[in-house]
Amino acid sequence: MTKNYLWMMVSILTCVLIACTKDGDTIYQPDPNEEKASTAPLVTVIYDANALGDQSYNDLIYEGVERVAQQYGLRTMQQSPRTYEEGLQYLELMFRQMETAKDSVRRLFIVASPGYDDFIRKNNKRLEANPYADLLYLETRTPLEGKGSTLFITYYGAMYEGGRIMATAESSSTLLIGANHQTPSVTEALQGYRDGFEAGLKLLTEKQASQNLLSEIYLDEMGSGGFSVADTTALQLLLQWQSEDIGTLVPVCGGASNTFSRMINTTLVDIGIIGIDCFYDSYYSLYSIVKHIDRALAQCIGQWLNEGTMPKHQTLGLKDGYTEVILNPTREIYIWTPQGYEGETAPLLTEEMKQEMHDEAVRKEAEHEKK
Repeated sequence: MTKNYLWMMVSILTCVLIACTKDGDTIYQPDPNEEKASTAPLVTVIYDANALGDQSYNDLIYEGVERVAQQYGLRTMQQSPRTYEEGLQYLELMFRQMETAKDSVRRLFIVASPGYDDFIRKNNKRLEANPYADLLYLETRTPLEGKGSTLFITYYGAMYEGGRIMATAESSSTLLIGANHQTPSVTEALQGYRDGFEAGLKLLTEKQASQNLLSEIYLDEMGSGGFSVADTTALQLLLQWQSEDIGTLVPVCGGASNTFSRMINTTLVDIGIIGIDCFYDSYYSLYSIVKHIDRALAQCIGQWLNEGTMPKHQTLGLKDGYTEVILNPTREIYIWTPQGYEGETAPLLTEEMKQEMHDEAVRKEAEHEKK
């Protein structure tokens, strides 16, 4: 009896561990101790061509996503294509995978560049077949038709505040540098700076205002580029601007901004530069105008995870704390007064003065958003 019982148990265990197909192929049951594929939510980011490494906007996105992933236990995939065409291939692959996925893994797909606008708007409805997939498209004011959310961080208010400070703080020429005319976030930022600068000039005497000049150029006059520049080209431009008595650069041009900053720090070019997108800790910079895209993404991913869905569209800005003007603590800013400007005899820009300019910029941004 005992022998029969033992033989029966051995037979049952053997059948559990080993089975055969009708063709006689042996199939082994998976090891219960073997590590299983993760089912944690997956966040995938597609950047513009060669965008990562700009030490600016795109690097902030990367760092922000990785911090949120660590906080919530998410998986991430961050794709930085070498060319625009390669970026389109990544996009097509991601859409195909997300629309055909049969599992219940939650997937968030973040498109970090408006350069893919046409493709996104033609393909986002493909995600409607997958209830576990979602899309977040950055830097656009126009909501998507069909599935997906959009996010726009307006730079108008922070740039207005920066221009307002510069108009009364410097007796030299300031050069606004835009990447191109085609990117709305760039043109809007430059408009904000111009408006703030002009508002500041109105508080000065005619003679004082005549010494504070503002000019503007675009690195790519005809296309949608201008977000990168070679070191040799940057140096040539800096030397040209120095010969034209340009005192300060305000570069709203992505990774090209970092190139100009680096060349100023490593050459004998004597030009000031305003930090854009992230804080620029250099003697050559009076202040930085920062876009906290990392904070904004943390909010959006949190909404996606905890509330199940993000708002269809969100516009964030100076009032919300997602843009900011940060003064360089190693520099003192002396400002013009109607009584004159004589070096250190002029009043310093105080926190109270800056707060007044900040409040003015918040109001102007709200007016701008209503237009």
